[in-house]
Amino acid sequence: MSDFEQRTEEYGTAILKLVRVKEASGSNTRLFGNIVFSMKHYKENDSEMMLVRIIPVSSSSIRPIKSISGNASDQLSINKMYALVNHRSNSIEFGPTQGLFLDKNLRNRGIGTFAFNELIVWLRENFQEYSITPFDFVTGDNMEDDEREIRNKFLENFGFTLGFTDVTQRNGTMKAKKPSLLKSYTNNEKLEEVDIEKFFFNLLNERNKLEKEYNELKVEYAARGEELLGGMPKGDLIKYTVIGSIAVLVIMLLLIL
Repeated sequence: MSDFEQRTEEYGTAILKLVRVKEASGSNTRLFGNIVFSMKHYKENDSEMMLVRIIPVSSSSIRPIKSISGNASDQLSINKMYALVNHRSNSIEFGPTQGLFLDKNLRNRGIGTFAFNELIVWLRENFQEYSITPFDFVTGDNMEDDEREIRNKFLENFGFTLGFTDVTQRNGTMKAKKPSLLKSYTNNEKLEEVDIEKFFFNLLNERNKLEKEYNELKVEYAARGEELLGGMPKGDLIKYTVIGSIAVLVIMLLLIL
């Protein structure tokens, strides 16, 4: 991680967006999970960065979706991307330099497209005529053909041209002259943005309602001389553990800010 990226992580001004990811299940569509996008902006002297971090949240238990990305060092560059603007040279670089990687659980769901589109929109609105530094992408030998095609289509949808250094088209360079020539693109069939303020308002209301019911049950069980958790029916016990799960989610997101 570069020094400027580190300072953006620590001192950047954050904006949060919440997206509900849909998943096809036969002829029906179900919820895969909720994804929080943290966009951090940081400016220092002649440089500024927009860093997008992807934070997956399980739909069933309000906890991070388990990562299957590999060893710990992979986590340094996975599920995030950034654009670094140099005002002295009027140029833009994409990163991380290790590559734009998503956890395998999150690929081909429109999540990376949504995140990258946030960068493209920011660049198009603020730095239309800045030059874009070509970005090299390198992939392992174990990349499947369909994964390569998805990656290539992903970049081409935004207006990048691709040049390859090998006949298998695994490694190469993405190029674009300037942001004004790039295209904004999202896949609305796979995800939908949720009003995050309304989401938190409803979430906290539900938490307060459950907490009130929980406290009333404590009084009821105490009057009978019973331990609340020991005597509570299993269904009620599961229901009220949601209170703690919701609180964990709220605290996690507040820490991002």
